[in-house]
Amino acid sequence: MLILITVILLLAGLGLVFASNRYGIIAVYAGLCVAAVKASLPTVSTLIFWGIATIIVVVLSFMLPKSISGSRRGLGYIAGAALAGAMTGLVISHAWMIIGGVVGAILGGIAYSKTPAGKALGFPSSKFLNYLCAKGLPAVIAVCMAGTALLWLIFKI
Repeated sequence: MLILITVILLLAGLGLVFASNRYGIIAVYAGLCVAAVKASLPTVSTLIFWGIATIIVVVLSFMLPKSISGSRRGLGYIAGAALAGAMTGLVISHAWMIIGGVVGAILGGIAYSKTPAGKALGFPSSKFLNYLCAKGLPAVIAVCMAGTALLWLIFKI
């Protein structure tokens, strides 16, 4: 039953991250906590680390202007590439999952900026970098937490 709850929370959270909803990352963190209970691993420091990262992302999303925090421009590229990068890195190790997520988000942002709709971000510029950080950080944190939960469930099952 806990595995089902974990999967539902992770999928709902990742879906909300793709929809630029600031509460998606909270759902992913809740899924990570349920996975920790199911895996019964000594993971308090890991949960604290990801909890602090979640708090930082949520606070930053409330501090952003509404035009940026509510925007979904390029989010499919950024979050999708972060997900692909994190899962590719997960094949190697947990540390590479984080690196892969960051690299994926950067490459997704660059790919979007090369489309006709993304020309407004003006790559390379400070506007592009600010937007990439505003959208990439929540995506990377969410996919890395989902990857960590996936690892815990795989090793427990």
